[in-house]
Amino acid sequence: MAITLSESEWAELVRRKNMPHRRSAEKARVILPCADGMSNTTVAGLVGVQAKTVSKWRRAFAAERMAGLEDAGWIGRPKST
Repeated sequence: MAITLSESEWAELVRRKNMPHRRSAEKARVILPCADGMSNTTVAGLVGVQAKTVSKWRRAFAAERMAGLEDAGWIGRPKST
């Protein structure tokens, strides 16, 4: 699926790709080359993740734009104390 970025989305992703928060930076480094038309396999090799990870973030971004890249939070019950 093709990804086309607005100027504001592109600027935000460029800002995020250099963030110290690893997950945010990784997602940005995945979406930017996807917007250049690269395949999931090519992007995976470039970023150092699995192709299924690229596919997951590409689909999330296509469906919800920047909101699709936000972490959903913890799954499961909280630790007992």
